[in-house]
Amino acid sequence: MKIIPLGIGGWVSNPLLGNVSLLIEVGGSRILVDAGEGTYRALRICGFNINDVDLILITHRHGDHLMGLSTLALYVKSMGRVLRVYGPSDVDIPKLFDALGIPQYLSAIDFHPIEPSNEPQLVIDQGSYKVYAAFVDHTVPALAYRIDGADGTCVTYSGDTRPTNNIINLARNCTLLIHETSGNPGTEEQSHVHGHSTTNEAVQIAKEAGVKFLMPIHYYVESPIIPCLQDVRLVLPIPCTPIDLSKLR
Repeated sequence: MKIIPLGIGGWVSNPLLGNVSLLIEVGGSRILVDAGEGTYRALRICGFNINDVDLILITHRHGDHLMGLSTLALYVKSMGRVLRVYGPSDVDIPKLFDALGIPQYLSAIDFHPIEPSNEPQLVIDQGSYKVYAAFVDHTVPALAYRIDGADGTCVTYSGDTRPTNNIINLARNCTLLIHETSGNPGTEEQSHVHGHSTTNEAVQIAKEAGVKFLMPIHYYVESPIIPCLQDVRLVLPIPCTPIDLSKLR
């Protein structure tokens, strides 16, 4: 399994970071996780195209995780393809496309709504990989995802969330936890108001989940300050640079 960060920033962050979007290669497939504004451009810059994407997982309906879906739909329809998309049941793609004036491109999206569950639920079983989802604690209904490869590696992505035991249960003993770090230590109250976590909270969740590696993501304006990790190793995301989970030991 390989993780290719396409963008690593939040909605309000240095534009060089781009909105959070991850391309995950597993079991001969490529899964795009979140599709904020500029995702198509990020795919191309990193050497990929929409033809390389087999399915899309959306964590929630905020623009920095969803807005890029419209551009992806434009391209796949011109190729005669349909994109398989999974996300929370309140993600209203018809309303989004209508607001953007492109309702005719809805046929390019095959949307599969996921009802929220506090416990990890299996949502996709392709044999060579499995995808689990769990409800998290954001300002709108939101999901975290765990992807398990047949080789025993796995990655969990928190999406946007306040600290929650649901992430700990979902990521239990996983190889890599990718957790949002929208705030630095000391900004917990402000971060929680906006449905986010701080760096020290992400570290604590990683420790409690028993994961081997933590990748902080979804930075805002300030650079993330990571407290002492001790039993967890830090993986720094670099756009377009693959992270091979088989090499994380």
